Amino acid sequence: MTVHLHTTLQRETPGGRLRRLEVTLPGASTLDDLLRRLDLAIDPEWTLLVVNGRQASRGQALRDGDEVHLIPALAGG
Repeated sequence: MTVHLHTTLQRETPGGRLRRLEVTLPGASTLDDLLRRLDLAIDPEWTLLVVNGRQASRGQALRDGDEVHLIPALAGG
């Protein structure tokens, strides 16, 4: 599956900013399993979780080929 990291979730690497990852998970994995695998401690109240263009919950089942977007809320003024 492809995981897109938005804004503050992007990671700095020696090769530049990491915005997209290809991840393989065991069958019957959920979005929560993915977040643990990526070691991302996100607050679901402040992060939009999107799977294949639809808002999802942490318990959402994932399959090969899914497109996951992790979009933190931004504050500004």
